[in-house]
Amino acid sequence: MNTISKKRILVVEDDLRMAKFIQFKLNYMGYEVVGTAVNCIEALERANMLKPDLILMDIMLEGSSDGIVTAQKIKEQQFLPIIYLTAYEDEDLFNRAKITEPYGYLIKPFNDRDLRIVLETTFYKYGHDKRIQKASQEVRDVLNSSLNIMITFDFDGHIFEFNKAAEQEFNLERTVVQKLSIQTLLNSVDDSAVLLEGDPEAIYKHGQISFSDGDGKQFDRQIVITPLKDSEGKTKGRLLVA
Repeated sequence: MNTISKKRILVVEDDLRMAKFIQFKLNYMGYEVVGTAVNCIEALERANMLKPDLILMDIMLEGSSDGIVTAQKIKEQQFLPIIYLTAYEDEDLFNRAKITEPYGYLIKPFNDRDLRIVLETTFYKYGHDKRIQKASQEVRDVLNSSLNIMITFDFDGHIFEFNKAAEQEFNLERTVVQKLSIQTLLNSVDDSAVLLEGDPEAIYKHGQISFSDGDGKQFDRQIVITPLKDSEGKTKGRLLVA
């Protein structure tokens, strides 16, 4: 038996024989099957109650909601990896499924090696994603503690972060602004050029930038622009402080 640190897995599969087969395989590999479900309602209840580390989700489930709909509902409630199980290599099905951003697919029938590989790569990637999510939350907490307007964006103007002070000043929620670009908050093309052009590594001040809030009211602010870097030290955009 492989010595794998125990991870807790929920199996969502309406074929009971297949569910038992998968459970046997997972137990043999050293994982813990915390429960099984055959439909959307059971899957939602057990995902919330059992808090698994991962869900194996059959795409074709009994009832009106298939595995793709079920996965989307689960993702709206908690951040955990989902791997789809399917016996169908249907492109339309995969196009629907990929919108839910699964960590992988297993085509039935699958062997032990395929199951082990997709699980191990999923747990590795999920651990990386959790670290990024934690780091992003820490950055967000720092931004929100400032009384200054703070906005981060890439070189196309897409907004990453929009702190509490910015929400209050612009009368716009962060979740709304993240669907917009920095240009939509500005009053002139010249100001857009100030924010998006020039040396990406430069730190500079600008006397006045004219902004518009969510109600169309204009206001001017002095700003400071600094490079925004990723975890590898590469510049991915800019931080605006007003």
